[in-house]
Amino acid sequence: MEFDYKDFHIDATPLSEGGRYFARAKLLRRSADGTQRVEQKWSGDLGQFPSERDAMEYARRWAIEWVDENG
Repeated sequence: MEFDYKDFHIDATPLSEGGRYFARAKLLRRSADGTQRVEQKWSGDLGQFPSERDAMEYARRWAIEWVDENG
């Protein structure tokens, strides 16, 4: 799942391994002119979930919270 939030483009696509899904997020800040994205934050693994949807939702919420606190 990829989406834009405030000045960031967020990729909250989970890693699938062995029937489990690992939540993770990569946050890219858009340049002032909006033409480039520069990596701002990589979450690492945020936890293990039984479904892809649960992992994506957790990573999405984590990313939004991080941007709200640090962006």
